[in-house]
Amino acid sequence: MRRELALVCLCSALATCKRAEPADPSAGPKSVKCADVQLAMVKDSIEVRGTVAPLPARDAQVAPQVSGRLLRVEVREGDSVAAGQVVARIDDGPLLDAAHQADAALARTRAEHQNARTTLARIQRVFEHGIAARQEVDDATAKEASARAAEAEAEAAARQAHRQVERATVHSPLKGVVLKVLRKPGELVDGTPATAIAQIADTSELELAADVPTSDLVRLVRGAPATVTFSALPGQIFKASVARVSPTVDRVTGVGNARIAIVRSDSLSPPVGTFGTARVESGEPHQAALVPLAAIRSVVGGEGEVVVCGADHIAHVRKVRPGSTREGLAEVRGELGLGDRVAVDPVLGLSEGDPIASRP
Repeated sequence: MRRELALVCLCSALATCKRAEPADPSAGPKSVKCADVQLAMVKDSIEVRGTVAPLPARDAQVAPQVSGRLLRVEVREGDSVAAGQVVARIDDGPLLDAAHQADAALARTRAEHQNARTTLARIQRVFEHGIAARQEVDDATAKEASARAAEAEAEAAARQAHRQVERATVHSPLKGVVLKVLRKPGELVDGTPATAIAQIADTSELELAADVPTSDLVRLVRGAPATVTFSALPGQIFKASVARVSPTVDRVTGVGNARIAIVRSDSLSPPVGTFGTARVESGEPHQAALVPLAAIRSVVGGEGEVVVCGADHIAHVRKVRPGSTREGLAEVRGELGLGDRVAVDPVLGLSEGDPIASRP
């Protein structure tokens, strides 16, 4: 009996001590910064990413048409060049020797042809007087024709040899800017694009060349307005439009090519090769709910969550489907409306039903 009484007293004392403990501060409302949900008329947009490139017909890898040792490179990266301007010179010594040989061969065949013509004329006169046989005329005619063909062949070989000498001087095929110099003096070139000397492009017009998934490619319309931004040029927004849309997609990767024409700024231009993002407008304007990007959490399979700061000071988790983004805001589809507020800091660690206290 005494043991049971002692046990009851001990439990009562423990309960009294527990009631006397101070409340846990973490059990109170969580301080949360909230932001208003905005309603605005927006257009759907398609986001594509790519690199800056010149127009397809205004970019060239300048390669020599003859093999040899590179004597001089006349341009540097960043130089402006005119169409036909000398870019490089190749050692033309062996080519000149070949041209002299071709000229000598041409002179010999011309002499042989002249001799064959003279012989044919003489035999024809003799034949007309009945002195020469018909066979002699036929033989002389054949020799003259053979000499004439040899002369024509030698002329073609001489022209080709001199053309090769001219090709030892490499010219720019277009007006533009030297993007890269690929070879140095003293290096050997083989007369093919594999040993290109320089890359030249007309950068007066630029495009964003992008690989686009099929689901977005079919929504792109030529001429649709767009804007292009670059992480390397923060704060700069370039106006643009869809210039070309590929009619085919790669059957392996499922992507096609689109080119976005960039309207250049007078004071600033993105360098060729810069990675950028284009936002292309698509569809008709519609009303949409916009929330700060920081409010969206747990985006999986295209679906995310936001925490609504309820008027009852309770957190309410709502499922949303994020859409396009613009200026730090994201379009969301879900149970949100004008007057709602969403948590932006913190957004993690909040659960349905948690008490919250809004702070500035």
